[in-house]
Order: sequence, then C-alpha cells, then structure tokens
Amino acid sequence: MKTRGYLYLIGFAVFLMIIGLACNGGATPTAAPVAPVAPANTNSGSTNSNTNTANDNTNSNANTNSSSAIVTFTDQNKFYQIDVPGDWKHKSDSGTHYYIDQFKAPDGNALVENITYNDGTPFTGSQNGQFALQLLHQFYSSTGKEGDIHVSEDSIQKDGSERLVWTSSGGGYSGLSYFEVRDKLNFLMFTVEWSNNYKDTYLDTLNKVIASYMIP
Repeated sequence: MKTRGYLYLIGFAVFLMIIGLACNGGATPTAAPVAPVAPANTNSGSTNSNTNTANDNTNSNANTNSSSAIVTFTDQNKFYQIDVPGDWKHKSDSGTHYYIDQFKAPDGNALVENITYNDGTPFTGSQNGQFALQLLHQFYSSTGKEGDIHVSEDSIQKDGSERLVWTSSGGGYSGLSYFEVRDKLNFLMFTVEWSNNYKDTYLDTLNKVIASYMIP
C-alpha cells in the first residue's frame, strides 16, 4: 500500500466548478462549492500502518485509552455522534471552510472518518453527488486523482443520506461513504475504510460504528 502522511494539508488548490442551468438560456451559471484538495501523497484517507503522523493534531475530544472498550464521540458542531473502539487513534484537522475527524485502528488497516464542509454556498440539486465524488477522488484515491476510485453502488438511505460503495484500484483498500447536506450549507461525508486483506477482521466493527451514527 502506498505510504502517505495524514492531515498535513499544507495548502489548498482552489478551483471553480461552473454548473450551467439547462433550459435557462439567459440565466447566470451557479458556482458549486469549492472543495479542499488533499495534496499528492498527503490524502486524509487510505488505511496505512506506516503513515507518518508527526504533525497530527489531536482534538480535545479524542480518546487515548489503550483499550478496545467502546467510547462515544461527538463532533465539535454536534452534527453527529458515533461509538468507536477506545484504542483507535483519533486525529483531527481543520482549515478554511472544513474540519475532519478520523479514527484509525491500531494496526492501520481500518479507519472511520468524517469530512464537514461549509463555505457559505448552498448545495443544490446534482451538486451534492458531484461534490461527494470530488472528495472521494481527492481524499481517498491512492493517487489523489480521478481514475483510481471505482464506485460500484450508489443508493439513497432511509434517513435521506446517500451511500457510495467504492474500491481503490491501486491501493488495495475499499470503503463505504455516506454523504448528506444539513441546512443546505453543511456538507457531511462519513466514511469507513478497510484494507482488502483485513475485511473479515474489521467489517463487523465498522458496521457497528455505522449503526451507532446518530444526531445528538
């Protein structure tokens, strides 16, 4: 698996996606929200036991217990609450318009992560799915570019969120990502990821984390 550091995010590459409004010839195009871009070799996702964490920031809510006993975590804006193993290392980072929380298994072969983004621009229509795919390519591909992540399933959940089942072609890992928009402005993408060789080891634990997800 390709070695990459987590949450260095030393800068943003800002770009604009322009969405044309069909059937409104004279209308002004609307700009889609601008995503944070993970620089090459510093993607926030991707399970990797050799990840360099020298500059990782630990959130004050992080649990540092050396026990696998389940603990409850609530994010800083109380958008969600999850139950996670107490010995999974919590890392967090924030920047202009976004913050990230990640929990990684001690051996580095599974992780739970949430990206929350709000730049004050409302999400509308197909922008939700486009933005989710953009984040997948930038944060979870083995290259940080399009072409590596293959989405095999896309489905709407009972709670209104959308689930993407995906695999990294070159990274040897897979994941499930759930995304939704709160109050038209807050984009949340919740992801669980595992190394393909450790699927049987971690899938039950990850499913329990997903099942515990709730709004506090």
